[in-house]
Amino acid sequence: MKYLLDTHAVLWIAESSPRLSSKVRTLAGGADADDLGIAAINLLEIARKAHTGEIDLQPDAATWLDDLGHRFRILPLTPKIAWRSVQLNWPDKDPADRLICATALEHKLTLITHDQEIRRWAGVAVLW
Repeated sequence: MKYLLDTHAVLWIAESSPRLSSKVRTLAGGADADDLGIAAINLLEIARKAHTGEIDLQPDAATWLDDLGHRFRILPLTPKIAWRSVQLNWPDKDPADRLICATALEHKLTLITHDQEIRRWAGVAVLW
């Protein structure tokens, strides 16, 4: 595996969104399932967005979330990742962002994200 997807990247890839950069669109179109991973916290973020009506997942949220395991490798939250997330020298307090970045760092993966806070921090390798 080479890349970890931020939550919005997972959603935008799934819908072939024009918001994807050309680099990410090309990468996602030709990537093997083993090349792209997601952090376990992505599942929670997507589930929350579906539950609140922020996004509409078809045919239903449970099926859509289950399908992610067939499309991407899901990296679990481990004690090392949890501890690393709180030790990051970064003012961002969002626990999901911190866990996603810590997961990328722990697995030595490039994070695919459009998130300006993460990109500005520069504490993790980013592709966009």
